[in-house]
Amino acid sequence: MSEWMQTNGVYLFIALLMGWMLWQRLLAPMLSGVKRLDAAEYMKIRSTEHVLLDVRSAAEWASGHAPKALHIPLGDITNRIREIPENKPVVVVCASGNRSAIAATALAKKGFSPVFNFSGGMGAWRSAGLPVKSGR
Repeated sequence: MSEWMQTNGVYLFIALLMGWMLWQRLLAPMLSGVKRLDAAEYMKIRSTEHVLLDVRSAAEWASGHAPKALHIPLGDITNRIREIPENKPVVVVCASGNRSAIAATALAKKGFSPVFNFSGGMGAWRSAGLPVKSGR
């Protein structure tokens, strides 16, 4: 057994890491009721009342964010959850979609509904020509 671990330990670690990433990005959000939302779908609902929640760091936020977004970094979600209105749909965005998937799952578990994960993050946001504001 120990010889097998020495030979295949790295591959096992990589497989476990990839499984965890898959769970965080795709499976956990789907099982919690989080829906994926791409830029084209967001364009259709952007005029309806909702909360756009940006969970990126302060530096990322300052480099460009959606003008009407609420900024709560992922690490602060638990402490600042009361700042998020419970009576509106929540669209969560980050840089790529990973942190927003984690945040969206946490919000859904706390009873927020509906909750959407913006696919592709701010890169997809910018590519779609959606407005971006720099600074704080």
